[in-house]
Amino acid sequence: MRALAAVLIALTLAGPAQAQTPQPAPRPGASHAVPLYGEVVRVYDAPDDPFAPGHRGIDVAAPPGSPVRASATGVVSFAGSVAGNRTVTVDHGGGLLTTYSFLGEVRTVRGTPVERGEIVGAVGSGHPGSTLAPHVHLSARQDGFYFDPLGMYVGDDYSDLLSLTK
Repeated sequence: MRALAAVLIALTLAGPAQAQTPQPAPRPGASHAVPLYGEVVRVYDAPDDPFAPGHRGIDVAAPPGSPVRASATGVVSFAGSVAGNRTVTVDHGGGLLTTYSFLGEVRTVRGTPVERGEIVGAVGSGHPGSTLAPHVHLSARQDGFYFDPLGMYVGDDYSDLLSLTK
């Protein structure tokens, strides 16, 4: 819980990403770069079982139009609309997928290879009907099972969080 609170503070202090921002890099112990800097406005809430309600990702608030970047090298496996919500999914190989949902704009197409830090979309309004600030929903799946993506971005060590505030 201490690490989660630190992540919330670190991401809040980092501020929104801008188009001219250098490509993010993973921190020591982390496997993926942060795709969008901003305030975490909703955390991962694991469902009781695969079909139960829950929040299968994190919501990161940033100004509309802020770039959303691929967290690691992969191939775009989906870029389009799901129930009216713009979404991009990147297949990183080995059964690992990351998804960026509720985008204001999709800036890639299915089948496109992407590098870590490459812009794949832009911040939209967020979950339909949400009273939260404009945000993007970031999720990750390994072999079809959702997990909390924060560990991919910050690693397992509290000291990893220091580099999120650059």
